[in-house]
Amino acid sequence: MDWWRTRREHPGPPPKGARNWIHPSELPSFESLDASPLWQIQSRAARAIGVVMAVALIAGSAGLLIARNASSSETPLPAHIATTLSALPANSRVAALHTVSLTITTPGHVRVVAAMVLPHDLAVTTTPIPQSALITGSISEHVNFKVTWVGRDKVMGFTIVRLGMRVPALSFAPLPASASVVAVSPILKSTTKSPQYAWADTVLGDPKVNATGVISYLSTTSDADTNGFVDAVAVNKSGRVVAVLSIDHLWYSAQFVARIAYIVATGRGCHSSLGIAGASAQGGGVVVRRAIPKSPAQWHFKRGDVITALNGKPTETFSALLTALYLTPAYSQAKVTFARDATIHHTVMTLGCAL
Repeated sequence: MDWWRTRREHPGPPPKGARNWIHPSELPSFESLDASPLWQIQSRAARAIGVVMAVALIAGSAGLLIARNASSSETPLPAHIATTLSALPANSRVAALHTVSLTITTPGHVRVVAAMVLPHDLAVTTTPIPQSALITGSISEHVNFKVTWVGRDKVMGFTIVRLGMRVPALSFAPLPASASVVAVSPILKSTTKSPQYAWADTVLGDPKVNATGVISYLSTTSDADTNGFVDAVAVNKSGRVVAVLSIDHLWYSAQFVARIAYIVATGRGCHSSLGIAGASAQGGGVVVRRAIPKSPAQWHFKRGDVITALNGKPTETFSALLTALYLTPAYSQAKVTFARDATIHHTVMTLGCAL
């Protein structure tokens, strides 16, 4: 049954048995996700530690889903512009208020951008910020407070910073399978002027499959052009943020972005790494092809070892292992199970930093 064509007659996603995809809203929780590849995704590879190690974000384990704005047969209208908070739709005002303006100063250049406020005094922005930059933050009640660079997640394209004062965090909700939302994008010209906001009613909808078989889960349609939006959030009817727009104009689960920001902050700016060059082993597991010199793996693994579990969770493929490491802070302790010469071994090691 071609349920895409009958979408209007049968609102809501089709039953699980009638489709070969799973929406993140149907997953049990971010803490109990399976690390096996449940479906194809559209994503950029992460960078490597020591040598190139592609981090394949398995949607079933990462819990995030991404999609480009679906093109419309008609030219969309310009987005609405709100010059004040009161001019925004009522359900989006609190989310718009809970952003912080960052002033980024580098030699010969000053830039002001918006950042989304997260728990643990963290904030994220799509803007790449050099680690050496001088960063200050401003909200309506306080200006020019200290902000510290934490790190950058290269997979999703967010810079993470730590705020030097307590700022109320946004309220998040799970990513819906299909829902009408308000997309809000702050427009900042300086820290001395109140921000304006571009906004549009839009729908974060059901998956679409392109000609190559890649599934886009948030097929966004809108009567307004959102392609120029920067650091936008998608707000549901209850005023809670469900998705965040990345630098590549991809929508991500806001809850997942917050989780990844905390992982990077806890890992001293890094995701974790075992420090191996490996591949999926026949019959399951990850075969070690090489241990990177001076990495954690050098003291624990040999060529030909097969890693079967990380912290008690099976690692059936190399992608599954890399996904698990992506979801683990660097420099944390990990228990690794591996097979060597038909004997099962267990080792406890400190994970390294995936640069």
